Amino acid sequence: MSLQSATQRPGSGPVDRWRAFLYRRFARWVTCQVSLAGNHCLALDSKYQLNSFQDVFCDPFYWQVYTWVSSQPKLVVDLGAHCGHFSMLADVCFRARFGMSDSEYLLIEPNPKLLPVIARNLVRSGLCSRNRVLHGLVGAARGGSGTLWVHSKNFLSASVDQMAAGRAVEVPYLDLEAAVGDRPIDLLKVDIEGAEFALVDNYAAVFDRVATLIIEIHAAPELVEAKMRHDLRACGLTPIAEQDHGSYRLVVFQRTAALRAHRRP
Repeated sequence: MSLQSATQRPGSGPVDRWRAFLYRRFARWVTCQVSLAGNHCLALDSKYQLNSFQDVFCDPFYWQVYTWVSSQPKLVVDLGAHCGHFSMLADVCFRARFGMSDSEYLLIEPNPKLLPVIARNLVRSGLCSRNRVLHGLVGAARGGSGTLWVHSKNFLSASVDQMAAGRAVEVPYLDLEAAVGDRPIDLLKVDIEGAEFALVDNYAAVFDRVATLIIEIHAAPELVEAKMRHDLRACGLTPIAEQDHGSYRLVVFQRTAALRAHRRP
């Protein structure tokens, strides 16, 4: 959801829309800083940051990470990290629930324009102190490169499928299995704009080691989505929560406690 759409709901007048427009244009110089729990701060210094903050921090679905993860995670993998907001929210939840956070975060983002944004956000906030930020596409291949189409007016809108208002960027493919190694993944978040079907196809061994999965499932033929859900079930992952977002569904899959304990070294 964009700031513009949020301010054009019934009851939102022209003055509010004009203020929102001005803030989006001047956010770089007149920055809004949000104070998070534990004296951690997040600077919303662009319209992209603001939109990303709304999509993650203002969606109660994501805050349920607090209850979905029952013990201090060792490894969190964030595919399609965008501005890093999901990892930051997860870190806030872990600090609140467990009194501390020593989780390791692996953030993977294909859009080169967002890499400095992620780095800046993590440093400014003091969250996700143990982090690695990697540049690359994940899903359809384990090597070589592919074309990422980035919307010319919105860095957060990007896809491997060509878009009319997009600019083509050549991005290397990253081997997720090589990046993670043979470690269990306590929390995996997947937001890769339709490439999630190829990701599940190509990385069964990785999903076999995931405890909790939060995934955006985009519109696809029924058989394609059914196959992906079947494959995730075959990896021991069961859906426990879903939310419809129109063009995609947010779905949480989780491994049973017994299986999780069995698979952890």
